[in-house]
Amino acid sequence: MRAQLLLCFMILSIAAQGQGCIPVRNIVGFGQFMRSQSEMQAEPTTWLVNVNTRYAKIARSYVGTKRTNLPPEDERINETFTMNVSIVRLLSRGWSIGMDLPLSANARTTWQEHDPTNPAKVHHTVNSYGLGDIRLAAYKWVWNTTENHRGNIAIGLGLKFPTGNYKYKDDFYKATETISAPVNATIQLGDGGMGFTSEINAYYNLNPMISFYGNFFYLFNPRGDNGVSSIDGGGKPNELQIATGDVVYSVPDSYSARAGANFTVKKFIFWMGARMEGQPTYDLIGESNGSRRAGYTISVEPGINYQIKRTTLYLFVPLTAQRKTQQTVPDKERSAITGTYFVSPGGFTDYMIFLGAVFKI
Repeated sequence: MRAQLLLCFMILSIAAQGQGCIPVRNIVGFGQFMRSQSEMQAEPTTWLVNVNTRYAKIARSYVGTKRTNLPPEDERINETFTMNVSIVRLLSRGWSIGMDLPLSANARTTWQEHDPTNPAKVHHTVNSYGLGDIRLAAYKWVWNTTENHRGNIAIGLGLKFPTGNYKYKDDFYKATETISAPVNATIQLGDGGMGFTSEINAYYNLNPMISFYGNFFYLFNPRGDNGVSSIDGGGKPNELQIATGDVVYSVPDSYSARAGANFTVKKFIFWMGARMEGQPTYDLIGESNGSRRAGYTISVEPGINYQIKRTTLYLFVPLTAQRKTQQTVPDKERSAITGTYFVSPGGFTDYMIFLGAVFKI
């Protein structure tokens, strides 16, 4: 039974990298989605392997909750594709340990970061490819997994390692030369911080067809900033950026929360719920200085699972219902210096696509 209970937390190991410029990186954990207990099978399972892909395109900018309504040629477009490979080893007495390995291919297209003085507004694309920040975590079910329960709660604690290149560089095309400089934080492979993760994952079976779920995750990133220049395209900071500390990238905390219900019909499970994810202005531990995109998204999250023997296929499409950028520490400093309220703009997508499979071994 312990294997089947854990499977309900492995249907999707989606790391929910934030939608657009509010990046919640590929670290949200194994407890993202769950199956109805009535669909769990009794065959012995020692390992769970989850291969998940995620795609998003970001082409709309917001200040607070309001869209900036920039001309299409002025929008900064991000495209992100990530593949997660999550591996969980099941242990006795409701314990398990897991590892999450993200691989990403990202692109960012702008003209402002290359030659902003050119009236022709020539667009160029920079890219990043490679391994992201690896995460290891341990999980424990609160109630005895050898007994049948209508519901249960799993608690997880983990470490997030700075294995992703947070100084990734590409070529920026200036008026008279091409230079190599760090790409924007929204497509960097990592954040440069050693982090600590906590999560709570719960389910309750109302009857054999209907179940409820909740997933709550928080990443603590104690490091203040990672020392990488946040000036677009390798440019030089102005006096206001220097005065506010908006010259290097912050290493922000991240959070995610989900809740909803799923409905079992033979080999299918249909999902409907709400999802919230984002980055806070202030970290719970450590400094919060440097450039970050504080804010959040709230999404409606439909999905579907299909069971084929020991393999579960899934598709989820979160649809953004609300998005908001919030003031960062440099924004607050700028507001104090200039006497005018200021909040940095941020980009968001209207939807994401998650597609993958879980294999029981």
